[in-house]
Order: sequence, then structure tokens, then C-alpha cells
Amino acid sequence: MLPNQTQHSSADTFPVSAGLDLIIALWFFVSPWVYGAYMNRDAWNTWIVGAALAIIAAIRISSNTRAAASFMWVNVVLAAWVFFSPWIYSYTANTGRFVNSLCVGVVMFILSMMASRTQQATVAHRM
Repeated sequence: MLPNQTQHSSADTFPVSAGLDLIIALWFFVSPWVYGAYMNRDAWNTWIVGAALAIIAAIRISSNTRAAASFMWVNVVLAAWVFFSPWIYSYTANTGRFVNSLCVGVVMFILSMMASRTQQATVAHRM
């Protein structure tokens, strides 16, 4: 490695992944207003899950990698819930919300799985 190059550890991806999670979670939280569904009873699902995802992302941003590991698996479960919620709450007819939930669920799931694998590799490398 050259003197002016820096080596980035896999732990550097945690703040990036958690930051993206936070942005996506905040978007998911406000999406009922964007899609005009804020008066629907199922909007509470979006607000609760969006707030939970945002809180978890904030915890992951501010904590070390070991403490954040368990939260990544909670994110995986919540991402799956977001993906399936259009069918659970029967809002597949609202195309915008439907596609939004699918996209948010898939992206959150992928980010959480990538962060989990990175965290596992970091822990294995330290041993």
C-alpha cells in the first residue's frame, strides 16, 4: 500500500448502511402522506414500522459493531414485514403505496443482509 492510501475496514460500511436505512425508514414513515393514505387505518402500520426502522438505524449509527449486530436481524424481520404488509392490510390496489412497500422492503432487506454479513466477517477477522 502506498503511503497516501488508506485502508478501509469492513466496519466502515456500518455507518453507510445505517445511514441509508435511516433515510429509507424516514421516507417510509412519511409515505402515507405522500400517497394520500394518512387517513387509512393501515397507515399506523407504516408509521410504527417506519419509526422502529428509523430508531434502529439511529442506534446502529451511534453504536459499535457488536451492539448493532442484533439490530440488523430485527431490520431483516421488519423489512420482510414491510414487503408483505400490502397483502396483509389489503392495499395492493393503491399502486403507489404497493410498489413503495415492495421497494422499501427489498432494499431494507438487502442492506440489512449485507451489513449482517459484513459484521460477521469483521467479527471472524478479529478472532
